[in-house]
Amino acid sequence: MPTPPIRTAVYAPPIGRDVDAWRRRLRLLDESGLTAVSVSDHFQAGVQDPVATLAALATSTRRLRLMALVLCNDYRHPVLTHHAAATVDALSGGRLDLGLGAGYLAAEYAAAGLPFDPPGRRVDRLTESVDLIKALFGGLPVHHSGPHYEVSGLTGSPAPVQTPHPPLVIGGGGKRMLALAGRHAQIAGIHSNLGHGTAYDAAVIEDMVPERMAAKIGWVREAAERAGRDPDALSCLSVTWTCRVVDSPRETPRALAEVCRTYGVDPEVGRRSTGLLVGTVEECVEQLRQRQRDLGLDYVDFGAADPAAVAPLAAALAAPDAGL
Repeated sequence: MPTPPIRTAVYAPPIGRDVDAWRRRLRLLDESGLTAVSVSDHFQAGVQDPVATLAALATSTRRLRLMALVLCNDYRHPVLTHHAAATVDALSGGRLDLGLGAGYLAAEYAAAGLPFDPPGRRVDRLTESVDLIKALFGGLPVHHSGPHYEVSGLTGSPAPVQTPHPPLVIGGGGKRMLALAGRHAQIAGIHSNLGHGTAYDAAVIEDMVPERMAAKIGWVREAAERAGRDPDALSCLSVTWTCRVVDSPRETPRALAEVCRTYGVDPEVGRRSTGLLVGTVEECVEQLRQRQRDLGLDYVDFGAADPAAVAPLAAALAAPDAGL
């Protein structure tokens, strides 16, 4: 039995002064084997606003899925998140994947003067937001009174193209976030635990070794089953913090060592971690297929990798694997 294709995404290219050149890059992505182009929600490390970028992507592409990976719940009210998401879904003809997150980057909260509450409180707010956003996609007046949000008779608009709502992308590295994904998401992001408020360190890579990823996926599946959902219907996405494609197998050990030094992690751990992907096209494809077979990871975001470098990977992964 052939192994199903692996869906793939890459971060949207940064918008510079030459917007026409940016649109030309998007057209090349649109013609590639990639499944989606993704945008993150960071105003300190990020170079462009995610909602405005999603709207531009909707009118600059025809085929690609547009993935919010992810919108931070603490940065905008869920009513506004719904309104923007419904608009992007309409503009794109139904190509939005709506990622929702609780927020994690402590330095960014501090830079903007936003209160950085404990993880449990941030997840509480997100949990309520998910329920509220789903209700607003229902087309009926919404009356909601919760510990964090109040909505009185608001009917969400515009009507989404995708019903009952755009696919939800929810994920994380802790049990509570992944249980939320199991209850609500169509795409579960299986990630490292970022509760400490930082990223790009050894802890992030170490928390994405196969045995830990297997436990995380188990939390998603258990929550889905308890909610009466089919866990096999959920897609499991892994974000690649660094993807380095090399020309020859002889270059792989050196490239892996360089990447691991950046994170301060042992190369043996880095080689096993799903947070890193280093090797030739063939080696990278085999690593991703192995992760699919062993863990069920059927969606990979290559992050800020060069789209031209990962294009051969996306093309190879877009076809079923016959196991030959």
